[in-house]
Amino acid sequence: MIDNQSASARRRPGAVALLEQLRIALRRQRIGAAALAKSAGVGEATARRWLNGQGLTLDRLDQLCGIAGIDIRDLIGAAEAELAAQFTLRQERILAADRALAFLFFSILNGWQKEDFMREFGLPAARVEAHLARLVRLGLVDVSASGRARALTARAVRWRRGGPLAAAFENNIKQLYLSMDFSAPDARYVSDVVKLTEAARARVHALFEDLRRDIHRIAEQDRKARFEHHQWSAFIMLVRPMDTGEVALGFKQARVA
Repeated sequence: MIDNQSASARRRPGAVALLEQLRIALRRQRIGAAALAKSAGVGEATARRWLNGQGLTLDRLDQLCGIAGIDIRDLIGAAEAELAAQFTLRQERILAADRALAFLFFSILNGWQKEDFMREFGLPAARVEAHLARLVRLGLVDVSASGRARALTARAVRWRRGGPLAAAFENNIKQLYLSMDFSAPDARYVSDVVKLTEAARARVHALFEDLRRDIHRIAEQDRKARFEHHQWSAFIMLVRPMDTGEVALGFKQARVA
């Protein structure tokens, strides 16, 4: 006989979050265990076990979502929304002061594990584990009993405008982007100039966030497919007002043939 409490403790945090969001959705629709059991055509005891995550297959989860009037993707989105959307000031200060720690965190945020980090950079386990322990103490990472790490922030976690991480990016990382050879054969980029209002620029920025999520999904699929010849790849998206004064001056000064 499996102890329910110990089974729940062993359950992965992502599964726990999905179950909690399912229960919230059912409560919102005023659907209790008895009503759920009737709709699913099972006994009430079975319905209660499902709500505790016992014997709940993906098909069953999809069925329960349908009863609650939602989609599995709604559960995932709601669970992700519970994650921290912004760093605390203390977290920013510590990450900004330790580039290696920040790189480990953002690698975990993008699905890496400590073994990937050790293999990629040839680092000793003790050093990586020490950095991982710091991230746990900062409340940025959770490590399961099996040793698997997951970030406790949203994938698109934000840092403060003008804050420590923004300053670190401005002083260090931005130069890496600007020093790249945009004419290199392996550089792919687009650029354009259009007239936009502030509201339109905000809409473009929202598209950047959507595209960033898509890029992370592509990277995850790439990693799971175990293709060879992966390379760290940089991308930056920017929209801002442009001073066209110099262009206009060039027109005024140009001689017409």
